[in-house]
Amino acid sequence: MEQAEWNEYVHKVATWDVPLPMHMVNNYDDWKCRSIVGRCLLMMKDVEGAMNVLATVRDIKPNMEDAPEFGFSEAEHKALCLRDLAEIIWMITGTGDAPVFYLNEAYKLCRAYQHVFKAADRGKIWVRKLEIMRSCGLEEKALAEAHAMLEAEKANEGVNPYRFRALVFIGESMAAKGDYLKASLLIAEAYKSYPCSEAAEKDLAEAAATAEPQERYEKYLHCTTIPYQPWERDNIPTLEDVHRLQEENFAKREAAKAGGGAEGVADLMNQFQKQAE
Repeated sequence: MEQAEWNEYVHKVATWDVPLPMHMVNNYDDWKCRSIVGRCLLMMKDVEGAMNVLATVRDIKPNMEDAPEFGFSEAEHKALCLRDLAEIIWMITGTGDAPVFYLNEAYKLCRAYQHVFKAADRGKIWVRKLEIMRSCGLEEKALAEAHAMLEAEKANEGVNPYRFRALVFIGESMAAKGDYLKASLLIAEAYKSYPCSEAAEKDLAEAAATAEPQERYEKYLHCTTIPYQPWERDNIPTLEDVHRLQEENFAKREAAKAGGGAEGVADLMNQFQKQAE
């Protein structure tokens, strides 16, 4: 990728509605910066730009022992890139082979990573593969994988994103056949594997108290769209942690200025002008 093209992408994500600090996105040599820029471009609906940037990350091998105190690990960055590449290909082609391949690779990373996974719901990355298979007319195969996951996870009691997503997926299939009662029972069972908060317990009780089966199912299904709590908890930063991180980031920005890197949008625009001269 040419430097000018990269700078355009960086400028775009640094100046959108949710601007990102330049030190997080402007270093092309850091593949994690490319990961962030590519995923932001996808959120901005710049599918072509996202594809161009994320393709540079596709073959990176992450350090599976990387577990930073704050921010995403290399494994998390890579899994999110693979997930988003799958979504881009699905949007462009509407065929499932390549998206399913990338989602399966992302799932393997999620399984292999032995530290707290803060970036996303591991189970949701896995079940997205089944959703695409279902959309491609492979529902029976997808359901077989969901049942196989339940069998594989039956000994893992407590919070379990894979068991949760498998049960919800099977419940959705039951509802599509009109069996709303069984679908509701499956989602209620799924929440035994979820880290429920008081708000979740309240909403689930309201759903359980609903007499009409389809309405009950729809209330349960709505609960699955609400991220009541993180699946995995890491250290919550204290005020001292925040101050320390601010000082470290200030030092990084000063070092970037001294090394000729772009500290902010104004610096980046100056680099654009120099390239044009």
